[in-house]
Amino acid sequence: MAVVLALGSVTLVGVMALGTDVGVLYYNWVQLQKAADAAALAGANYLPNDANTAASTAKAYLINNGTTNADVVSATPINSDTQLQVTAARSVPYYFARVLGLSSGTVSVSAIAEVPGGIGTVNAGPSSSIACSSSACTGSGGQTLTTASGSPASGAPFAGGCGGSTGAYNILPIAVDNLTASAWSLGASYTLNRVDSSGPNGPWPDAPGNWGLVDLCGQGEGGGAAIRSALANGYYGELSIGNTLTTFPGAKVGPVNQGLAGLTDRTSASPSSPSAFDPTDPRAVIVPLVSFANCSGECSVPITGFMAFYITSVNGGAVTGTFVAMVDPNSTPTINAPNYGAKGDVVLIK
Repeated sequence: MAVVLALGSVTLVGVMALGTDVGVLYYNWVQLQKAADAAALAGANYLPNDANTAASTAKAYLINNGTTNADVVSATPINSDTQLQVTAARSVPYYFARVLGLSSGTVSVSAIAEVPGGIGTVNAGPSSSIACSSSACTGSGGQTLTTASGSPASGAPFAGGCGGSTGAYNILPIAVDNLTASAWSLGASYTLNRVDSSGPNGPWPDAPGNWGLVDLCGQGEGGGAAIRSALANGYYGELSIGNTLTTFPGAKVGPVNQGLAGLTDRTSASPSSPSAFDPTDPRAVIVPLVSFANCSGECSVPITGFMAFYITSVNGGAVTGTFVAMVDPNSTPTINAPNYGAKGDVVLIK
């Protein structure tokens, strides 16, 4: 019996020892997978416009999350730069398995983060404001949400508004005609408040008297100073396809020039271009697309989508820039939403 127990004890100790090596192997796999997931999500925020920065950001996150020079890592934009694949492999030394002739094992991980399609709601989230001009509106679940019943970050609906500093938020109170936008090409330059046959900064052909401005922040009652502030600081309220916006007629050349000058002046302090920019660059904005059909003067226009636009210059009230593609944090994609470059939060698909 003693002999049997002795032999059994040796076997049990051996199994426990090998289990220790397997545990160490599993621990390293978990740590690598977490690092790869974080890296893929961080880097994909720069897609699809800046694949190089997406890859370098992912590799920096890998290092910050525990990978070493001995690990084999990669970060590769794939699928037409709409996805970022991150891989990592590590050799883990064995301690007890060496008695069986095994010196080390390899753990390998992979993560893929994807930039979704067109967005249906901007500034979405439980602490977002609700874009309603009346006393209440309806949420995505059909519930009635009363405006101004809470404060920002309280989790309760609150009235949307504009920020208090230049470039604070990226929703621009300028709307683009959806019929015109449908003919625009990604990467090409355009003027948001279009120059047409009516003269410089002339009104949209199907919306007499309008130059694209919409009243998101109550600037219609505050004069030129309110217009400048709204354009410079951006809007932080939740907006969804189907919401209506109120147009703000008139060219407002001076306030437009002054309001957006603070964004374009940042070129030297934050060098970038429409083909390679940080999504937090204040010149990278989100513009509502609306239907101006049958609109004359001040009227209500429905939102039909959202466009990503990089402002390059403002001159004579004309806002010129490039139609770009970028991730807009805190925005939610919708299956049937038109894709005009504005992408929702990146998602981990592997």
